[in-house]
Amino acid sequence: MRLQPVSLRGRRFLIQFYEIMSEFGHVIPWLDGMDDLRFATNGEWFCEELLRRSGQRNGRITPYQFVDGNDARTFVGGIMHFDQSPECMRDPRNSEIMEFLTASGSSYVSCLQVREPRRGVGVGTQMVRRAIDAVLTKYNSVWAVVSDPRLISWYTSLGASFLSPLDNDDHLWILSWNIYR
Repeated sequence: MRLQPVSLRGRRFLIQFYEIMSEFGHVIPWLDGMDDLRFATNGEWFCEELLRRSGQRNGRITPYQFVDGNDARTFVGGIMHFDQSPECMRDPRNSEIMEFLTASGSSYVSCLQVREPRRGVGVGTQMVRRAIDAVLTKYNSVWAVVSDPRLISWYTSLGASFLSPLDNDDHLWILSWNIYR
């Protein structure tokens, strides 16, 4: 399995985004109101609109895809890397953590997904390790938000530090990895 960055403007990411919206559109707050984007066919318009709606005017989004072997057509899953987080936290404790991570230059990842036929066989573990390692080669730290508290122990087993209070108003939990893990 290979990890490949793909263009926001290309057909490959449009397919990935459709999968992201199908799985996370009702779970991840920053995706609210973006359902219409999953049917986009114009890559330029889609890219500009995604950047605008996610508040990334000066930031960059890099989607990564995992593919089988040398066959780029075999999309196994993906993850998105952001220079700036699109998250908006309501809980002041989460907001404070997010502001600290942002001020310290930490980048953000979101939307880890494994397509249905490949779930439950360790593909997600491989994907997280490779994606985090790829991001950490360019940035000293990276953070993410988990929307299911049952996944916290899985992410910490992959080297993440758990930062949020377990009971918070966002029902989102911040995790962080740094280059010194």
